[in-house]
Amino acid sequence: MKCVVIPINRSDYTFESSFSAIVRSYELFKPGKIIILHAEFNKVHLQKLHDLFNELRGNGIEVKCRLLDKASYEDFKKLIEEETKGCEKTYLVPTSGANIVAAYLGILHTQNGYPLVNYLFSFGPWTRYYYPFVPRSLEKASIIGDSISNDVKLDLKLESYLSNTTFTRIIEDMAKRLNEEILKEEDDLVLKIKGNTALTTVSPDYSRLIKEIKTVLRNLRDKGDEIQSPSDKELENQAKSILSLAGAYDILTADGNKSIEEISYGRTVLIDTNLIYYGIHTHEIRDIVIPYCVHNEILWNVNEKEKFRDAVFHVYEALREKVRMVPSESTICDVAIPKIEPDLIKGSLVLTGDKRAYDRWKKLAISSYTDIMLVKLGGERKDYVSVSSVIFNLAAILYLIGLHDVEVCWKNYGCVSP
Repeated sequence: MKCVVIPINRSDYTFESSFSAIVRSYELFKPGKIIILHAEFNKVHLQKLHDLFNELRGNGIEVKCRLLDKASYEDFKKLIEEETKGCEKTYLVPTSGANIVAAYLGILHTQNGYPLVNYLFSFGPWTRYYYPFVPRSLEKASIIGDSISNDVKLDLKLESYLSNTTFTRIIEDMAKRLNEEILKEEDDLVLKIKGNTALTTVSPDYSRLIKEIKTVLRNLRDKGDEIQSPSDKELENQAKSILSLAGAYDILTADGNKSIEEISYGRTVLIDTNLIYYGIHTHEIRDIVIPYCVHNEILWNVNEKEKFRDAVFHVYEALREKVRMVPSESTICDVAIPKIEPDLIKGSLVLTGDKRAYDRWKKLAISSYTDIMLVKLGGERKDYVSVSSVIFNLAAILYLIGLHDVEVCWKNYGCVSP
């Protein structure tokens, strides 16, 4: 019998990292027993993992939870040896553990020869997601003392963990089904539109992608009631707006010198509505605050009865689920943001893509207790993690605007549709 030891006591992204580590360990090693080591303050996460534990037990796996106190290394070692009696091989997984526990597991690996397993999650645009609701290629396994199995099978029923928000649920469900399509480790992802390759992680070509999206938009317009067909330039602008919403472009300071990730690190970031259209939900910013005026502006736009506006609303809804809201007047953000109660946003970084609003706010009192910055869209994001996110975001957005012939695929294996 194989066994896996997984501590759950890190201070950030505890639930996400532990869920990912448990599911990845299950599909890689098919253990007969999983030992969960948890701190007292992490009991809340055990409750959230309850359905996963029941699913594992239903597949014949023993799940044992043990409380970790401030034990010495010798006591820790004794606990592990006690729980792994009868295990022919024991894998140690420090991914979701605190530093001291990770150190203890490293010593155990050195002294006893237990294989040491770490899962390396690609954050960036996938921050706040977790496996198996991200492509397997974003949750890489690093194993010391053993080899990775070529037989990787995901067969757990985890629907209860899918998000309740439409946009996030579409992405999570596609990723899970895509992982179920393949029985090995694979990297290359492909977006297909009407059977044509539109974007790949290997060699992303955004020019070709824009052409594919323009064709889609033209066909959708032809099916509608519009008397006058849009010009090629209008279609191109609409295609770029869709790409922007999907997170295809960097967001930079107005002078182009710094990325939004650089200027927001360690800061509370209050955003104007245009940042939603810039795809801010795909950027790794830990503390975003949305004023209620953004909510109102998004809803006003939805009332315009345009499919793209519906997609924007669903993207906004997905972001709102993961950030904080702050009260503001129920008017346009140009007027409402400078009137937000100063104590609520003091020391915050305020971001807008609106030059007129920026110039006006810099002359008002809000500039004395916040940092106001003007941002713009930058170049295309072409690294693997970002392109994988663009692929999934685009599939969801195109589906929401009415295109149902869109697929996300592994390059050499199966495909899934929203």
